[in-house]
Amino acid sequence: MDFNQELITGTLIHYYTTCKREAWLYSRRIYANQEDENILMGKALAEIKEEQLHDFPFSNLKFDKIGKERGHYMVTEYKKSMSNIEGAKMQLLFYMWQLKTSLKLKEINGKVISGRKVISVRGDKDNMSLMDSLIVEISKFLSQPNPPPFKKIKFCKGCGYRDYCL
Repeated sequence: MDFNQELITGTLIHYYTTCKREAWLYSRRIYANQEDENILMGKALAEIKEEQLHDFPFSNLKFDKIGKERGHYMVTEYKKSMSNIEGAKMQLLFYMWQLKTSLKLKEINGKVISGRKVISVRGDKDNMSLMDSLIVEISKFLSQPNPPPFKKIKFCKGCGYRDYCL
């Protein structure tokens, strides 16, 4: 089975960066425990965000905010915590990559905000190449018929998928 790259979403990128098993399960529409405390908190925060922010749906993307800043586009993603900085950065970079390649934008940057902490992500050539490679890597990985074996990581304790792993 070849995984269709067009089905890759920001959430899938975030999961893959965090835990490949979680990404594989999600790609098969096996969803996290919807009664998990962290999932419920995330849903509640998403509802609050929807009232205060304007989502900008584009293709299969749904990110929090886009605007112009100093002559270039700026994508902003809000997170409830910065416990997984790499996952948040890669999710944001995917949104930036999708916009830059689809709309042929010259310059795009982004930031992840959680509370008072802000992480900036540049939409430079190196980061766009990194995302090109990551998308190919994820597509190959998700084409595998079976999930990878369970591997305990620091995010397992708060993961809504932990019932599929223990």
